Amino acid sequence: MIDISKVDERKIILSYVIVVFCLILFLVFTHFFWPDFDEQVINLVGRDRGKSFSVLMTFIGWWGFAYGMVLPVLLASIVLFATSYRREALFTLSAFIAGAINVILKLLINRPRPHPEAMSPFLSFQQSSFPSGHVVHYVVFFGFILTVMLVKSNINRILRWSIGLLCVFLIAGVSVSRIYRGTHWPTDVLMGYIIGFIMLGIVILLYLKKPRQGTLA
Repeated sequence: MIDISKVDERKIILSYVIVVFCLILFLVFTHFFWPDFDEQVINLVGRDRGKSFSVLMTFIGWWGFAYGMVLPVLLASIVLFATSYRREALFTLSAFIAGAINVILKLLINRPRPHPEAMSPFLSFQQSSFPSGHVVHYVVFFGFILTVMLVKSNINRILRWSIGLLCVFLIAGVSVSRIYRGTHWPTDVLMGYIIGFIMLGIVILLYLKKPRQGTLA
């Protein structure tokens, strides 16, 4: 697996810059040259595909709703701390910081949802659509857990592969889930990935730095 001491931070930064730049470039392209992008993608993805597919989309989306978002983060942090991965446990909580920043952005931008009648009437930021909070949360939280699974070779291989594949599946699948359920415009999802990858990049770079003596290892 990955040897932290041999990680080239410049390559990580370059990779993230390329990914984020491409996403931003595509977002700009859809804004100026593809005005029907949101409507076309929603019409394509949002078609009824049967009960089984709806159940799968609900399962994917569950991890980003209130208790579904808080409990896995706290549980993962507790498990990591209890198994002597204290530094990883601390960085796992960064998902909450990402969530708070996303709420602020929602309140500032205040873009209506595709189907606002389906949202809760009590929490105003839930009415805001841009960017997708689910996507930001999934990228930061599951992206960091995936990083831990890649870095910590002493964890059981089957466990690492199982958790790692689940993280990849949820990060990729949440985009389809949010559009299929009619809770976000495709550009909300796209911006969620941009913000999420930027935040995750910062978290990973801080995590991969060797801790100073006296700090959590």
